[in-house]
Amino acid sequence: MKNRYLWCLVSVMVCVVVISGCRSSKEQEEAGSFVQSYCSVLQNVYLKADMKILGQMATENELKRVFPTIQALTATDNIMKSEILEFKLKKTTLEDGKATVRTSERWRFWWEDRKTGTITKPKVEESYKLNYHLVKDKSGWLVDSIEMLN
Repeated sequence: MKNRYLWCLVSVMVCVVVISGCRSSKEQEEAGSFVQSYCSVLQNVYLKADMKILGQMATENELKRVFPTIQALTATDNIMKSEILEFKLKKTTLEDGKATVRTSERWRFWWEDRKTGTITKPKVEESYKLNYHLVKDKSGWLVDSIEMLN
């Protein structure tokens, strides 16, 4: 009887540990949602060729990554249109006010002349495995860098 009680107790404890380990924390879910929102905002940034749209979503480090594309779009009087064909959150890890959100994404993008709408760079479809490195400040999450894994 004692062994049976002990076995039941251990089984319950294992279930609790497994279930609690599988659930995402609220902060992990917020970081994942933030990355999804960031991708949508980034589409608009390239569409309007306007970095100000990123507002308080990116650090200076990330803004430096986006800037050359915006500069090229502006210099050629183009816009970049894009479609997110697939977006999957794979894994989110948290540590001391930082997060890494791993995604699998498939995008289609192309450039168009701002005035005529003529396609100046043909439609291309790309698949990415990315790590979004986030930092948290008083207002929430910020993208600090994006690491390409493939």
